[in-house]
Amino acid sequence: MVGIVNDRRFSVTYLVLACLSISIIALRYIPHPLDDGAFHFRATQVLTNFDSIISMFQAFESGFRVGRYDYGSVPVFTSLMYLVRNTHHCSLLSFISAFVTYFSFGYVVVVVVVDLFKSYKNYFKLAYILILITVLLLNNYRYTTSGMRFCMTISLIMLIMYLESKFNYAKYWMMLWYLVPISIHSAVVYFVALRFIFFYLKKITVGKSLLVLLSFPIIIKLTPIFSEWTGISFFQSIIRKIDIYSDNTSYVNLFNTTLTMRLYIGVVLMFLFLIQYFVLSRTIKGIDDWKLSFVKMTYYLTLLSMGSVPFRNMYDRNLFLLLPMIVISSFILFTYRAQLKILSNRNLVYGIELSLLGISFITVFFYNKNFPFNFIDYSKTDLLLKNIY
Repeated sequence: MVGIVNDRRFSVTYLVLACLSISIIALRYIPHPLDDGAFHFRATQVLTNFDSIISMFQAFESGFRVGRYDYGSVPVFTSLMYLVRNTHHCSLLSFISAFVTYFSFGYVVVVVVVDLFKSYKNYFKLAYILILITVLLLNNYRYTTSGMRFCMTISLIMLIMYLESKFNYAKYWMMLWYLVPISIHSAVVYFVALRFIFFYLKKITVGKSLLVLLSFPIIIKLTPIFSEWTGISFFQSIIRKIDIYSDNTSYVNLFNTTLTMRLYIGVVLMFLFLIQYFVLSRTIKGIDDWKLSFVKMTYYLTLLSMGSVPFRNMYDRNLFLLLPMIVISSFILFTYRAQLKILSNRNLVYGIELSLLGISFITVFFYNKNFPFNFIDYSKTDLLLKNIY
């Protein structure tokens, strides 16, 4: 972490090393029998029966199923399973998931913050490392190593949105990149749909903001009709997932005190970000800065997530993407506070940034208290104090 902050030229190299250090623990991970990871590992072992990846996907196309998931509909993740199937180390899946996830989140922070901090002062370095740690830890380690698919998909969505923001979301061929995360987990399809209509949303108005805010209730009402009208199996699969995740009685046993508090904290952070955005909206209007395109996308994702609050399961999943983007975008906005003419507004933006970053930083330690030490066949002391060979 020190290398990432102190050496701008090799910050990405240091980030790779840091992410490898975080991810290598997953190689010793043995999932709980009821964790998603256990189902993925068992499915990976079944794939040893196939001699080629082509025959495997032909079998899926013919209706072959393994375990509880439809692996034929997520070809990128299934291909990873196929690649590690004969290694007899299924935990390689968890390792790959962890590395891709943490590197994707970290890369956005490193590149954005390096661009912001042309001259490194000590307090900038402190802010840098706080933002980096917060964004990385807003992603739960156990969910990354067990569930794998969703966390990896979300991190790739944020990475692609960042890469597109450098071109003000004007390179439409770049939207093809979203096929990769969708081919890992289809639950991100509405994030991609928001990106597809972003050309219409670029100029923020009250009407467009209300449309995005109300889009979740609209989607839940209209998607079944659209699915029945088209008869496309992909949409029918999405409908089944929407039915499950829009029902607040589903997965109710998973929402312990920590996860429930995270939902409330998410609402607080969304309101803080929106206040900060509205205070600075006139100031940043007309400024030609690619980073503000990323902020604008975060604004719409915030409204989209606000509309999902009544649907607890969907809202919980939205926070995986939204919270890291809010932390990054709020700091981008914070760098424009000096352009505010009214001193009280400057102080307000300063206070909001401190509150937002402070709340997020404290939250991550409670959120990751389920670190899977009990599912790692290696000494805790050795993991923390010794090199892993």
